[in-house]
Amino acid sequence: MSERPLKVLQIAFACEPERGSEPAVGWNCAYAASRDKPVWVITDPSHKDKIEAWLVKHGEKNINVAYHAMPSWTQWMWKIQFTVNLYYYLWNIGAAKLARRMHAEHKFDLVHHVTYVRYWMPSAGAGLGIPFVWGPLGGGESAPPGFLRGVGLKGLFEENLRALMRWVFERDPWLKRTARDSTIAIACSEDTAARMRRLGVKDLRVMSSIGITPGGLGEHVVRPADGKVRFVSVGRLLHWKGFHFGLEAFAKAAIANAEFVIVGNGPEMQRLQTSVDRLGIREKVTFTGELPWRDGLKQFQAADVLVHPSLHDSGGFVLLEAMEMRKPVICLKLGGPGVYVNDFTGFAISAKTIPQVIDDLGSAMRQLAADPELRRRLGEAGHHRAVTEFTWERKAEDTERLYEEAVGKATSSRK
Repeated sequence: MSERPLKVLQIAFACEPERGSEPAVGWNCAYAASRDKPVWVITDPSHKDKIEAWLVKHGEKNINVAYHAMPSWTQWMWKIQFTVNLYYYLWNIGAAKLARRMHAEHKFDLVHHVTYVRYWMPSAGAGLGIPFVWGPLGGGESAPPGFLRGVGLKGLFEENLRALMRWVFERDPWLKRTARDSTIAIACSEDTAARMRRLGVKDLRVMSSIGITPGGLGEHVVRPADGKVRFVSVGRLLHWKGFHFGLEAFAKAAIANAEFVIVGNGPEMQRLQTSVDRLGIREKVTFTGELPWRDGLKQFQAADVLVHPSLHDSGGFVLLEAMEMRKPVICLKLGGPGVYVNDFTGFAISAKTIPQVIDDLGSAMRQLAADPELRRRLGEAGHHRAVTEFTWERKAEDTERLYEEAVGKATSSRK
């Protein structure tokens, strides 16, 4: 162990308190690391107002934030998938210069790339000449062959564009240098790990990028006493989230006393609503649209089962939230969801063919609808797993061990 607390620089393009997804990863990693040492974070100024307000409100002194701003003419890049990634790439170029200036001033012991959680992009943390922890990273997951049927031309275009971007950036010399420079690299899943190995990382681990704070979801609402079994899907309505598979399975299951609630909004809303009409389940399905976080949480808490048949999630906060709330989960055994959910906490379904997935999803729905004791048992096991294995506190302990190991490896190599 170090005789003094390590001085750590984190690269967290997305970093914001009281948010979900990647901003939550960036913020919680910084907050956890700062409990016993000063931490410096480089992030995008789009998060500045929320971060500064939180720091003032909580009197936080150990988190030091530097904001790397991009030129105003680049802001249009947020509107298109490809140019968002170009924006992030260019941001890293500028952030790398800022990181070098900050390192010259503060003499960091270690640099940690936190967000974006994307293996196929280089990091501003590479090349500082100090121990470098890269990840956890995702993005190596892909939809199984044949599973893009029904996603529409836009969905097919986006999947092909994603595959093309990975292919192009995997050949970027800066990305390969980032991989070689990493003292310890971390992947969120075995799919991403395989791709990172090909980039040339020397020491690769596999661990989750996300966590929860037990009790952070507040008081659970009381279930309506109407005798119905409520299935819920929560998230942005994107083609790769697989919500259309959940609806098809629900229709095929034909459960008399059940309903399906979809919480969220996105480009697939119209397609999903059309699918509901085609399947003849309009009276059993509710689309809430996008809700304020607390209202969305109430819808979630009032349900019985989470259905999350995502095709290539690296993480999936919604699964851990459901598990903490004692909700059994039905998902596909792909990427992050396949790591969090096991036979004791829900149904992680192998994805071989679309008809097989729809049959198996429907079978899981029927079993859970017919057996309250099964729902209770899976829910309790999921809660225990979430609050013991996947908390931010546990992640902080694991990350701190990685920090010490990375610094120790660098010290040994110099002897």
